[in-house]
Amino acid sequence: MTLIEHISQAPDALRGALYWLIFINTASVCFIFGRTEGRAVLAVWVANVALTLALFEFYGFSRVLGLGYLALWTPLLAWLVHRNAADGLREPRDIWLVTMFASNLAALFYGYLTLLRLLTGAGGIA
Repeated sequence: MTLIEHISQAPDALRGALYWLIFINTASVCFIFGRTEGRAVLAVWVANVALTLALFEFYGFSRVLGLGYLALWTPLLAWLVHRNAADGLREPRDIWLVTMFASNLAALFYGYLTLLRLLTGAGGIA
């Protein structure tokens, strides 16, 4: 079964969140020419997709797939906080940047909670 087939069979809430992240992160393509942040998000997004596919080939559809997301997006969001690039919400790129940041921050929060639960509770990561 492919990764997309696994995602398609996930519960609605998880599937919806994944599709939203795919949409909002792919929207970075619209901002690669005018914003450094757009290029950085696109680079991390492409790296995340490649890493996820590689981890899927090795581990299958397991919670280990989230580790790549945590490893790549945590430094990017920290860099975005340090940069403080949004100048209000006057332009579409600022709205995208704030929405993308909030979406990925929520996903990171959930990912770290899941990781903490796995490390302190049930044991293994897979």
